[in-house]
Amino acid sequence: MKQQRRESSTRGYHRTGLDYFGIVMMFVLVACSLAIFARLMATKMLTTTNLIIAMVVLLVLNGLHIFVQLPLRRNKIGKLICGILAVLLSAGMIYGTVAADAVQSALNKISGVVVEKQVTAVIVMKEDEAEELGDTSGYTFGTLANRDLENTQKIVAAIKEGLGDIKTKEYETPEAMVDALYDDEVQAIILNEGYITLLAEQENYKDFSDRTKILYEHVIEQEITPIKPSGSITKTPFVIYCSGSDERQTDINAKTRSDVNILAVVNPKTRQILLINTPRDYYLPLARNGEMDKLTHAGMYGVQESMAVLDNLYGTETAYYGRINFWGLIDIVDALGGIDVYSDYAFTTTARDVKGYYMDKVSFNQGWNHMNGIEALTFSRERYAFSDGDNQRGKNQMKVIQAIIEKAASPSVLANYQDLLKAVSDNFITNMTYDEISSLVKMMQKDGFSWNIQTMSAKQGSGSSLQTCYSMPSQKLYVMPPDYNYINTIRQVITQVMNGEEISIPST
Repeated sequence: MKQQRRESSTRGYHRTGLDYFGIVMMFVLVACSLAIFARLMATKMLTTTNLIIAMVVLLVLNGLHIFVQLPLRRNKIGKLICGILAVLLSAGMIYGTVAADAVQSALNKISGVVVEKQVTAVIVMKEDEAEELGDTSGYTFGTLANRDLENTQKIVAAIKEGLGDIKTKEYETPEAMVDALYDDEVQAIILNEGYITLLAEQENYKDFSDRTKILYEHVIEQEITPIKPSGSITKTPFVIYCSGSDERQTDINAKTRSDVNILAVVNPKTRQILLINTPRDYYLPLARNGEMDKLTHAGMYGVQESMAVLDNLYGTETAYYGRINFWGLIDIVDALGGIDVYSDYAFTTTARDVKGYYMDKVSFNQGWNHMNGIEALTFSRERYAFSDGDNQRGKNQMKVIQAIIEKAASPSVLANYQDLLKAVSDNFITNMTYDEISSLVKMMQKDGFSWNIQTMSAKQGSGSSLQTCYSMPSQKLYVMPPDYNYINTIRQVITQVMNGEEISIPST
């Protein structure tokens, strides 16, 4: 009887265009639901609970549409409304699928990077007629006698393969080799490109890049093998080395000076992060040979060298690194819609472009300042406005990093997520794997995104501020002697974080 009543109630009905529209959109919604759920699973960014919630929501939505669209009904308004909703939901799911794919692609690009590039160049005078390496037949090449020997030997071997036997002449320092090029004692020099920026800081060689040109670059990729923690990244404390390069045109993977040197000591169980800034001019022994040099110069020998120098100083075992092109900070902050940073002082400084040319003056108030990208970079770079110089600059850099972390963890990032992903993927790399990053994201979904972030900065000790440095031995450079008493204080706070104790930073 019930079957007869159903047949009687639908007798005379027929499917119209609205019915077929609804059925088509029902299948479209099913397909989009499957696509976005598959993509969410592939990203590995959602916890099991959240995946189940997403699956239930999708099942309910699709079930309701099937319930409305499949049966024949006299009233078509419900089918029309459901069809329109299906269009909107499908569009949102397509957008979400694309967004999830973009996030996964960006993280795959920046994560798990375990190689560095060593770039060594063949350099001649600007007016030299040679336009490529093959034009240097008969030239005498200047090389360094006791610096960067391995890379020099490799590039000399590569040149010999193309030109046959070549003449070389050794020099003790980069300055002596450059002087020989200027005096036509040699017609070309072989130089690690990291030394170019060091030369530019010296009065007699500020115009080195303007007077010369690079004919050939020899790139060697070298593997980075830092210490890995023994436990889970979501349960075991770990240390990240945050390195920042101030050279916009440098490949983010290239070995270069590090102008920002921050250790982040992280305890995921207690949700505590200690950021430790070490001034770029800190005068420390290199881990590779024990020779004294500026901390910033350690980056020329690779990120592992910088990590090892800092580990020797603080007694840490750094597992991870993150490297940012600090000029890329402009793009990241702008993609975030600006950041709010607290300034300890009111000051006015001048923004500079990529080549160091002065631009507009920028003023900061004591207290909170909303900053765009160029303002954040200018704030991070300034040191001459402070009596504490490089120490205050390091503190300001940590304030900017902290503001970026806080803004990136807020829902507002969704508005410009594509710009943010591009900015990050172009200007940041880390050896932390995709799975480790996804584990941290899932942990924060369970426990919340809030962290207790504290900061400390190494201080200047007593001693001479002019010293000979291993990387540029021909003259004394400005350095900052460490305050080892305060270094011991920092070590104690590191121990607190690693042991899960509440951070207690002594007043100074």
